[in-house]
Amino acid sequence: MPGMLIGLLRGAAAAAVACLLGLLPFAQTIELKTYDRRLAATAGPAIERDDIVLVTINDDSLQRLEPIVGRWPWPRLVHATLVDFLARAPAKLIVYDVLFAEADRRQFDLGGETWSGEESDAALVDATARAGRVIHVAEASSEGLIDRSRELPIAFEDLPTLRPPGGLAGVFEERPRLTPPFPALARAAHAVGHTFLILDPDGPVRRYAPFVEVQGRLVPSLGVAAAIAVAPAAPAVAGDTLQIGAARVPLVTQAVADYYGVDRTARRALVPYRGPSMRADGTPAFPRYSFYDLFFAEQQILEGLPPHIPPDVFKDRIVFVGATAQGLRDSFAVPYGEGEMPGPEIHAHILDGLLAPRAIGPAPAGTAAGAALLMALAVALVSTIRSPWAALGAGALLAAAWVWAGVSLFAGGVWIPFVVPLLAGALAVSTEFAWHYLVEGREKRRVKRLFSRYVSKDVFDQLMADPSRASLGGTRREMTVLFSDVRGFTALSERGEPEEIVRQLNEYFSRMVEVVFAHQGTIDKFVGDMVMALFGAPLDDPRHADHAVAAALGMETALEELNARWTAEGRATLDIGIGINTGEMVAGNIGSESIMSYTVIGDSVNLGARLESLTKEYGARIIISARTRDRLQGRYDIRPLGEVVVKGRTEAVAIYQVTAPPVQGERGEDRS
Repeated sequence: MPGMLIGLLRGAAAAAVACLLGLLPFAQTIELKTYDRRLAATAGPAIERDDIVLVTINDDSLQRLEPIVGRWPWPRLVHATLVDFLARAPAKLIVYDVLFAEADRRQFDLGGETWSGEESDAALVDATARAGRVIHVAEASSEGLIDRSRELPIAFEDLPTLRPPGGLAGVFEERPRLTPPFPALARAAHAVGHTFLILDPDGPVRRYAPFVEVQGRLVPSLGVAAAIAVAPAAPAVAGDTLQIGAARVPLVTQAVADYYGVDRTARRALVPYRGPSMRADGTPAFPRYSFYDLFFAEQQILEGLPPHIPPDVFKDRIVFVGATAQGLRDSFAVPYGEGEMPGPEIHAHILDGLLAPRAIGPAPAGTAAGAALLMALAVALVSTIRSPWAALGAGALLAAAWVWAGVSLFAGGVWIPFVVPLLAGALAVSTEFAWHYLVEGREKRRVKRLFSRYVSKDVFDQLMADPSRASLGGTRREMTVLFSDVRGFTALSERGEPEEIVRQLNEYFSRMVEVVFAHQGTIDKFVGDMVMALFGAPLDDPRHADHAVAAALGMETALEELNARWTAEGRATLDIGIGINTGEMVAGNIGSESIMSYTVIGDSVNLGARLESLTKEYGARIIISARTRDRLQGRYDIRPLGEVVVKGRTEAVAIYQVTAPPVQGERGEDRS
């Protein structure tokens, strides 16, 4: 239980760190990019409508009208001509995204007549009034963008429908000033709308201000003004939702903004794009017509000719008129690829969402923190119950489920956060692996180091690679066993201090073990001052006899080096006797289910122990059996000692003394 509690605390900490990292600009930018991907994945022709049309002031229109009316900006009479053409249908609504802020003071020739600026302005005002359903644009300026030398009075009395309806006063952001159409045009317009769009830190336009408040009056955006015009209903705010007719538009508030990478200005909405400007098949998202083509069609009608584009194409349609020409700089980056979208089309998308109705809104602010906490706790719980690898799998499944839910909910208009919950899951998985390695792994490594001191490295490696080998039982195999005993240890024990004796004996054993391991041997056990070593088990070794003899000679050399140092230090010296035998033995784990050891048993093992005892009688340090001598492949200085009958045997056994290190010989180089 304490372990589970600690695991849950680790998960909670990972979630807290993820929430803090989610406030960084880098994480917020990634969240916005996931928003773009979801927007692209859920857009499609199935949600499109065809009653919204774009009339574009494109590069072709600028070039073809320049010989007729001059360079941009065109006289207002040109725009009046277009309004008259659209009114013939009649269009349901004309949304004119061109700002006519000042009176036109120019004179120009058109059709052989000279027109003054006042006459041109009057023509546009009259055309707007005749059409009756024309929305003109006003500019809601930022304080830093106001040009005081061109400041115009805000003639609110000339602007239609600006007093805040119930529930909207003081809700939306304030702007320092408004640049409206010139007064006569403002009075003739059905409504005015602002064009203020919000650029996110990474560039694209994802949000807009449904209304801005200027000196206590509200100005809707072009799209919102159009929605109110075609579906008249008093807009209202209920909680964090703007209601316009059947549309319910979620508003981004300051509390939510921190987790979604949007700035903290309250009461802004997400643009419900239906898709990029051009579909994959090359057709536009909204039907498009060139300004010049419609201007020319109106001229054909005035001359009594059939127009190449009939006006009834626009009957009962909402027409957005605006600039798309590159030189007029009215395009913005949008969440679709690297391209840009004209401002009028963005406002058309806003209206499209309001009429569908279709809207996108972020989930409550607590969604990010709550999802992060649940994901991190789930990962930590799985890791505590199972393992970090299981936690990794659980984290991947949870992340996939969250992404699937995020895309599905987005299609329904709900933007749930991706970065903070997924980051929490990743941090939780990383934390579990780190905890497993640093804490639990440290304990396991300590146990492994301790365990490795009780068995040989070969046995240890085999058990670590295949724990199933740690079971009772053994196998019969030919191998060589070595017994080494200290001479004079009893007398040393009687006259020495126990601590000094233990220290000296540990030095001796450490050096002997090094020699055995250097010759592919395995330490079976220590019995008092005796060392028992195995060669040919647990790993197969075809030269086990050679390696055993080489190890015995190495132990003899190592003891001489120790004795030389101990003599110099004024300490007692030691001597050893070594017995070696080769034969069939049973090697394996012997003992009980709770306590066992890897060892060898059999008559050949007993003979090796007896040979070690004979070293005292024969005054020899190393005695080997005939079976060992017969298995040797290298050449050694071997002297026969005769035959003896050892305890436990009735037959005599031939024994030999080894007194010299390996040498080169006819039988090949000793590789021990």
